[in-house]
Amino acid sequence: MKRAKILVLLLSFGFISYSQNLVINPGFESWSKLNKPSGWTHSENCLKDSATILSGQYACQHTGGTSTSSDLGQTLAVIPGREYNFSFSYKTSSTTTGNGARIWCYWKDGSGTSITDPLSDDILRPSKYIKSETWKNASLSITAPQGASSFYLEVRTYPNSVSYWDDFVFEEKTLTGFYEDSNSIISIYPNPATDFLFIKNCESVRQYDIINVSGVILLSSKFNNVNQASVNIEELEAGIYILRLHTNGSILNRRFIKRDD
Repeated sequence: MKRAKILVLLLSFGFISYSQNLVINPGFESWSKLNKPSGWTHSENCLKDSATILSGQYACQHTGGTSTSSDLGQTLAVIPGREYNFSFSYKTSSTTTGNGARIWCYWKDGSGTSITDPLSDDILRPSKYIKSETWKNASLSITAPQGASSFYLEVRTYPNSVSYWDDFVFEEKTLTGFYEDSNSIISIYPNPATDFLFIKNCESVRQYDIINVSGVILLSSKFNNVNQASVNIEELEAGIYILRLHTNGSILNRRFIKRDD
């Protein structure tokens, strides 16, 4: 009987995730010089910008070199085998005529030597460039390989290109305690959906993101204490997506399918 009661108690609770953003000065709010954001140990052609921002007061305006890329980076301590969330926001200038920008990151061992990791190398150093004249957010989940003691976070802007960077996040996925799972009543319907996706019992949700299978945030909006909300997904291509719900103290993920009529 005691075992049954304990099991019921455990099933009525869930884990809550707390994590710390390991990036120093992730939103470029602190600058030691007009061309040197605090905490970013490697900074080439990065200027303090207050006109083109996503949040806060400043962003980094990043200009590519005349014939080479301009780099912006810092080193973060990691633990082998731990899973990390990595996200950032970017925008490229309408005058950009070059390749644009991309991330170019490495896992490193205790001596600072780069580690080959087949599971994440193609993600951390992609062949495709990114370009967008409006602010976009990219998000991915990666696991530190064996032998890794640090993560070198670097973004690059290429010749004839101007990029803007803001709101970097690199945080460990951790489970640190229990909470009463009051968010289990949140539901989405219909699934599959064609034009609108409805979220029910979402009073605790303060923001949602829709993320594709590549980890890119395609849609995002805030809520304000509503019981039910609708999300227009007509412009999404048919496929599988994640609806990420930001509540007070936790993040919930719901998978849904978008199909054509």
